[in-house]
Amino acid sequence: MTQPSTAPDTAQDSPVRLQAVSAEGQPEVTPALEDLYRGFEQQLLVPLWTEIGDLMPAHPRSRAVPHLWRWTRLRELAAQAGDLVPVGRGGERRAIALANPSLGGRPFATPTLWAAIQYLMPGEDAPEHRHTQHAFRFVVEGEGVWTVVGRDPV
Repeated sequence: MTQPSTAPDTAQDSPVRLQAVSAEGQPEVTPALEDLYRGFEQQLLVPLWTEIGDLMPAHPRSRAVPHLWRWTRLRELAAQAGDLVPVGRGGERRAIALANPSLGGRPFATPTLWAAIQYLMPGEDAPEHRHTQHAFRFVVEGEGVWTVVGRDPV
């Protein structure tokens, strides 16, 4: 008795779609190359020689557009959030991310950078958290504010 395979049976089941093209720096289009590409599709593999221009362009091609977030309006909305949203985990530390208008409403200023405003009321502590990305904190208003890095208040 044979077990059913969980791997895609044909390239049709795979999200990988490859097309051999005649272009400088590309292999010659042959039936053998087409067979190789079908094998790649079935095994969810992408040969980088077909993608290198998109993976490593000579110049950035960001979809982000310049946008100006006005501090006075951000401050008003953050203060409103201070009255309505708890600072605990439910309010995700009451952080409000800037969303670039050309990035589909996602919380990113650019595709590789995000920025957020955190609003804390006097005497409030935001819950501790960890993350792998770097974070820079700037206190715009207030005093007696610190963050803890490796158990050291900064």
